[in-house]
Amino acid sequence: MKKITGFLGAALISAFALQNLSAEVTLSGKDVKAQTFATIQEALDSIGSNSGSYKITLPKGTYEEILYYNGPADITLSGDTSAKYGEDVLIAAANSGDLLKCKRSSGQKNRCVFEFEGTGNLTLENITFQNTFVRGSVKGSNTQAETIGFDSTGTLAAYNCAFKSHQDTLRMTGKSWFYQCYVEGDTDFIWMEYSGKVALFEECEIYSVFDSNNKTHVSYIGAPRMEMSNTAAKGLVIFNSKISSHEDQTTYLARTPWNSGYYNQVAFIGNTAENIDAALWKGSALTANGIPETVIGWKIDRKTVESMGMKPEETEGILSDDEVKKEFSGRESILNRHYDLSTLKFKKDIATYWDVASFAKEHGWKVSKDSSKAVLSGEEKAKLTVYTFDDEKNFKGIKLEGFTVSEGKLVGEAGSKITVPVKGKSVVSVTGCLSGNGTVKAGKQGEAFYDFNTGSGAKFTEKAYVVYTGAKEVTITASKKTTIAKIAVESDKAAKFIPVEKIEISSEDDVKTIYGRKSLQFAAKLNPARPTNADYEWSVSDSSLASIDSNGFLTAGNVAEDTEVLVKATSKDEKAASAEFKLQILKPDPNSFAVTWLDSLEASNSLEGKTDNDALAAAGKALPSKGNWAYNSGKINATFAKGGISYTGYSGTIEGKDVVYVDFPITANETIEITQIDAAYGNHGTSNVAVLIEGIKGSKKEEIVLDESRSARSAKKSYEASYTIEKGSTVNIRVTLYGRDGNGECAIAGGKSPTVATITISGKRK
Repeated sequence: MKKITGFLGAALISAFALQNLSAEVTLSGKDVKAQTFATIQEALDSIGSNSGSYKITLPKGTYEEILYYNGPADITLSGDTSAKYGEDVLIAAANSGDLLKCKRSSGQKNRCVFEFEGTGNLTLENITFQNTFVRGSVKGSNTQAETIGFDSTGTLAAYNCAFKSHQDTLRMTGKSWFYQCYVEGDTDFIWMEYSGKVALFEECEIYSVFDSNNKTHVSYIGAPRMEMSNTAAKGLVIFNSKISSHEDQTTYLARTPWNSGYYNQVAFIGNTAENIDAALWKGSALTANGIPETVIGWKIDRKTVESMGMKPEETEGILSDDEVKKEFSGRESILNRHYDLSTLKFKKDIATYWDVASFAKEHGWKVSKDSSKAVLSGEEKAKLTVYTFDDEKNFKGIKLEGFTVSEGKLVGEAGSKITVPVKGKSVVSVTGCLSGNGTVKAGKQGEAFYDFNTGSGAKFTEKAYVVYTGAKEVTITASKKTTIAKIAVESDKAAKFIPVEKIEISSEDDVKTIYGRKSLQFAAKLNPARPTNADYEWSVSDSSLASIDSNGFLTAGNVAEDTEVLVKATSKDEKAASAEFKLQILKPDPNSFAVTWLDSLEASNSLEGKTDNDALAAAGKALPSKGNWAYNSGKINATFAKGGISYTGYSGTIEGKDVVYVDFPITANETIEITQIDAAYGNHGTSNVAVLIEGIKGSKKEEIVLDESRSARSAKKSYEASYTIEKGSTVNIRVTLYGRDGNGECAIAGGKSPTVATITISGKRK
């Protein structure tokens, strides 16, 4: 082992740790001869891409290592000690969003003490993990410093362990269980980014630590974000634990640093808590439309509230005793029940069920008795059939017309079909990636639409379709080239039809009149908010006057005189409820123009721009700066933009104003003046981004807009401008994103994906 140097400080390394800085670790496993290694990383590397189960035993001592694993193996790291929280087996190192020492990984995964990727399960026993990064010790403001970054699709379990840092102490994506562990930090120190998963902290100590190097002393225990999907598990659950905070610090139970695009899912159940702010939560949770906040949102039980001397009846997010009994009475129900947003009920999580009782017994863990259940009395024991496409035997019974297998996925052009057998009432979930649009339909039921345009073969999205009749098959039909990774059918005898009864149409900013060649966003509100089939279709009364896309984005035609058009939204279920909106379209102003880029998936891939008045201005192809730019739906806020491109795949940080930019060429066919620039942009993961907009002709640059407000992670802003382009000239309007925090210009941290989305430049003849 390397000796740990001064950054830990004498108070952080106990005498017993100093006694053993060079012990060898032992790797063992089934059918594997025990081996010793000088470092933990060497033991991990020896596993390589092998599957199976392995155990790495750590003698008492201090291990200064940054650890990394990516593979399919189930790995246990076990401290050879009986000390509380494994305090005499210490894995410690300094890492952060500015240091980025975990070089084998990328982006935010670089800043952990131990980054675990792949498909394997990770078990931790009797170990203290500490990220010893000190705020202010290096240049930069990216002070995120995880101990563990768990990015596997498997499970994470920790027993009698400690996790110490300040910001972002623990980050999990997979299903996780921490039993009798200690966790400390100050900013978002238990956070999650996950799709429908759960992290249970049971009988743990959670402490909000005071950091004299921090400029503010406001702490947030949780910052859980859940990707919007068809199922929502329990999220971050602090259960039967002790929660406390330093007396000189204001501490909240949770907050959301994000403004949209996720759910916040957290619950504090059966705890004792002290020195927590009476408001409990910082801000409002991101919830699901039509779903009670006691299902998705901030949640707390009576016992935890009363332990703080507060009154439950005056507290936000209180769960009833019955809700606690059914869904939060023990580890089995917390870890293995989730909420189905398609059928509006809790049920057993069959797809990722974790037998934690057998797991604890197998590992010799001494845990409290748990009588909770994954299937409640009176509930159906549902059956799940999953079709994958890496082997033909895994999708027998499915009928393919036009779809073919490619690299473990089904790929089909427009018109291709998949027929999936079902046995009565059920939920069919279709998981896609990369690209795809089409429909899902069963028998006489209404059809539903899918949109799989993620821009990445590694980023997946899901469409759920409820079969509430006696249909025997479901048909998936592609309207555009579609990539499908998985199809699942789960029986649900209680599935029922909740129709759309009423639709209300609204326009952006309540606009009722627009000029020809201009665009307007429409939205539809359904009643009830959560019908069985929530899809609806947009149309206009006369397609020669206007067009409208599937997202309600209307573009008025080049009308010769003032006219009216009816905008209609129609439910796709059997009842076909509908509503209409009367829109007046005025004859276009021949002296105005608007040019637009990145307003759709197609435009984001082609980078082509479009103009509404060729006589005044023409739009050239957008020109991104050097680097890795790509469309990625996960980085684009649909409220602000219909498309966009993200700067991704970079290592380290981004410095300066000459790295992340996109040029938008405009050619003036008459002398024109730019009067307004509408820009959608953001920096996924942090709001520390400013925007600079310049006009560039040859070597000459002229500042048009400088916005240093850092007001949002994702923004759509309208800027007034006064910039002239002479007839016959071509000018690049450059939109630059660069780092800026409260102290001035700074770096953009790794893994943040700064994004330039829909850009519209408007003006007039001069």
